[in-house]
Amino acid sequence: MSSLFNISSNFVDLFDKFDEIANFEPDTDANGSPIDATGYEISDVEAYKNEMLTAWFDTLTGIEGEFTAKAENIGVYLKQLKVEKEAIDKEVKSLKARSAAKERQIDGLKTYLMNCMDAIHISKIDEPRAKISIRNNAESAQIPDEKAFIDWADKQRKDLLKYDPRIIKTAVMNAIKSGDDIPGATVGRTRSIMVR
Repeated sequence: MSSLFNISSNFVDLFDKFDEIANFEPDTDANGSPIDATGYEISDVEAYKNEMLTAWFDTLTGIEGEFTAKAENIGVYLKQLKVEKEAIDKEVKSLKARSAAKERQIDGLKTYLMNCMDAIHISKIDEPRAKISIRNNAESAQIPDEKAFIDWADKQRKDLLKYDPRIIKTAVMNAIKSGDDIPGATVGRTRSIMVR
């Protein structure tokens, strides 16, 4: 079984062969009569070229049929992969939401347990199934409302923030179209495969 790549290569070879047929000039024997590659005399050169073209078109039809069938199989597989990817993305989103809920439960229970232990002045519990202790962590900045802090720092102290730079490609395209010189960027079209 040929791969789609091999069939594509066969197309290239076949179209090279078409040029050879179109420009075909037979060799001649000692008497000056036209002969084919095996040395047989060609009685009618135009009829011979027409036979070669008919064979060429038959081969093209066969290759096109094989190519179309294999391309269709790949298209069907691409559709299946897309469905699987969407299912995985949905599951990932669901798992992230569940993970965040569990994280909130963990934080809430840790805070509750620590408050209860503080209330009765216990800092350590050592039991067979769980060892629990309250420790003093290293000093760190305490920011209860991170959104409010980011809004303030964005206006007053950008040095306290870290940004993950991303290119806004639509803005770059609009700037170039407006005549701005944007080094390292151009406007163009890419190509893609659509499978429905």
